[in-house]
Amino acid sequence: MPSVGKLGTPEDPIFVFDEGAPALYVDLITELEVDENDIVRISFGAMSKNGDGQTKAMIAVRLRMPKNIAWQFRRGLRELEG
Repeated sequence: MPSVGKLGTPEDPIFVFDEGAPALYVDLITELEVDENDIVRISFGAMSKNGDGQTKAMIAVRLRMPKNIAWQFRRGLRELEG
């Protein structure tokens, strides 16, 4: 059963539904670009070593977002630093 939250303002609420998307661990940025439509493309990978010691990275998630959302994300990260 999904959990539901709410963001936004009383005049313009946004209902957020969480159906249990998995939490992915990543430790590598594999792509960071802006395309011709101002869409930011970010991909993350998870690194590991196989039996012979070779490091590999598997793409874990690819995000596409408008540039203004990327800037909002950046500001949020900056606030986390205090």
